[in-house]
Amino acid sequence: MRKIICIIICFSIFCFTKEIFGNDFGYISYSTSNIGDDIQAIAAKRFLPENSIPVDREFLSQFQHSSKVSTVVNGWFMHKPKDLGSNRGSKYNWPPSSAIDPLLISMHFTQAFVPFALSPESCEYFKEHGPVGARDYFTLQLLQSKNIPSYFSGCLTLTLDNFSEERDDIIYAVDISDKCVNFIRSKTKRKVEVITHQINKELRLDNEQRLKHSEKLLEKYKRAKCVITSRLHAAMPCLGLETPVLLINIQGDQYRFDGLRELVRNCTLQEFLNDDIDFNFDEPSENPKTYIPIRENLIEMLNTWVVSRMSNA
Repeated sequence: MRKIICIIICFSIFCFTKEIFGNDFGYISYSTSNIGDDIQAIAAKRFLPENSIPVDREFLSQFQHSSKVSTVVNGWFMHKPKDLGSNRGSKYNWPPSSAIDPLLISMHFTQAFVPFALSPESCEYFKEHGPVGARDYFTLQLLQSKNIPSYFSGCLTLTLDNFSEERDDIIYAVDISDKCVNFIRSKTKRKVEVITHQINKELRLDNEQRLKHSEKLLEKYKRAKCVITSRLHAAMPCLGLETPVLLINIQGDQYRFDGLRELVRNCTLQEFLNDDIDFNFDEPSENPKTYIPIRENLIEMLNTWVVSRMSNA
């Protein structure tokens, strides 16, 4: 509790100082069909003032601002390393523009992005602005293969908080198959609500709408009896929120879970359907606590970085 109070006091002082010195801060924003991206944005945004600037991940190299924007650069990189759209011409979206002063933390590189991430220009950028916090072991190994100063940071969503002890009697099934949902229902009389992290891109939600949608999801996770999911950004937030969670390993790109999967109770699809799992849907036990040192290190690093940028304003 004492640590939480200190964080709140430091954040209040920081916000007051921001109004005086006018330092600009930013966070990565998204336009994908996966709302899990925006949950990562919320995790970063919590450390920044309310008027922090959204920086579109898909336009990082073209970002412009009147002054440098100290930006938390975390998340999944990236959907469009190069965009050949008629509105932009041939333009690489990486590395970020000089208007961004980055904190490179909790970063994951997709296999498609690796050639861009390890290009000479990108490696120089990482070395200039590092060390780089890798979200997973796959990304860490890539960085180390190029002698880029780096470390395993884990996922920034581990820093999410839950200050309420109230719980609803609801189990959330997040992006798992009907067969898995039916299995859960066969094991409990509790309400099982099916939800997804996918959003319809035709809705054309703007950044604020996406963040509000993500906040509503997090409110559900905060109050859940437990969460059963295939989604990394349902499982990791639930650790931070202290909501019992079980991760079913069914995603095709399991390499991005390396180092994070070990923090949470998890099983294969076959183990789940065969009931070969140590998980009580009616009275789920607490999550493993191995994530806590990673969480605390992330919180300390973010707070230290914010203070350092304020002192340089």
